[in-house]
Amino acid sequence: MDDFLGIALSFPTIIFSFGLILVALYWLLAVVGAMDIDVVDIDKDAEADGASGLGALGFGEVPLTVILSLWITVGWVISIASTMWLQSLVAGTSGVIVSIAIFIAALGIGIFVTKVLSAPLKRVFADAPVQTRSDFVGKVCVVQTQSITGDYGQAELTSADGSSAIVQVRRSAHEPGSFDEDQFSRGSKLVIFDYDESGEVFLAVPFETHHS
Repeated sequence: MDDFLGIALSFPTIIFSFGLILVALYWLLAVVGAMDIDVVDIDKDAEADGASGLGALGFGEVPLTVILSLWITVGWVISIASTMWLQSLVAGTSGVIVSIAIFIAALGIGIFVTKVLSAPLKRVFADAPVQTRSDFVGKVCVVQTQSITGDYGQAELTSADGSSAIVQVRRSAHEPGSFDEDQFSRGSKLVIFDYDESGEVFLAVPFETHHS
């Protein structure tokens, strides 16, 4: 066990180990719906751009987040296995050279294996509807912070497929003065009426007022 931890925390595996921790945190927060929209963007535009940029490598419509997750995981496994196999054969300066070679090989083989593993996912993501931020205009969200102000606030937004995410929501500087502060408190329902591209936040008004 000590040998395994030593390898996982030494070069080159430590680079993949650090990436693997980030990947695990990413998907954990994505599953529980606690990731901020600036980190897990419900807008697929960025992912679509990333996927198309990798199209030449054969990844098609597979999101960049999935590709990176597979690549880091495969690279970590290759690095661990290769280091355990070679560590008793080389040492000193030669060991450093071998470590660098393992890192490069793990990256190269990792991207190839990732391409193979992600192949079945191409059709899944190609057939999936692409949602943009504008698709959430008119949707109802629930306030998750103590309140929503013009500078701060988060709300839970549920998309058409049933998945949810915590998004950044703000009050508009041009909203009517008749709104009560309680209408923007935790648990209140708001309706998104616009998206502010400069601030990368949604603008919302109280649900009851919107439907009255």
